[in-house]
Amino acid sequence: MTKEEKNVFSLRIANSSKTELTVITYDIIINYVDAACDAYAKEDLDLVVFNLQKGKQFLNNLSSCLDFKYRISHELMSLYIFLNNCFVRDIVKRNPQSANTIKSIINELRESFDVVSKKDTSGRVMKNGERIYVGYTYGRTSTLNEVVVR
Repeated sequence: MTKEEKNVFSLRIANSSKTELTVITYDIIINYVDAACDAYAKEDLDLVVFNLQKGKQFLNNLSSCLDFKYRISHELMSLYIFLNNCFVRDIVKRNPQSANTIKSIINELRESFDVVSKKDTSGRVMKNGERIYVGYTYGRTSTLNEVVVR
């Protein structure tokens, strides 16, 4: 993951609700799986393993946050266990052969949580985090200037 991608994810996390945080985590997992595929195409097997392990770590974070008093948590755990096994198999083989399966399932989950996140009114998780507004203004010379206000 590039420094710019980390900055974008950090900004999204700082301004997210609980359900948006889940959506962002799914995006991060997909990002690492894509990076593993890119590394495999370049025959950098160490980078393949690194990216798959990072994706697996984020998946494990999701599974550790499940609240099992809700039925959906049991169903999500079954999916997370299956995905974890895919990650482990690919790490051992140093080949992201399950990438399409992982991404397909994660994308489906992401879409579902994205719909839910739009209805989440709980507010931001990081209450004391900085609010950052990005926009454009016009200068005296009628040139477009980018402005970031913290």
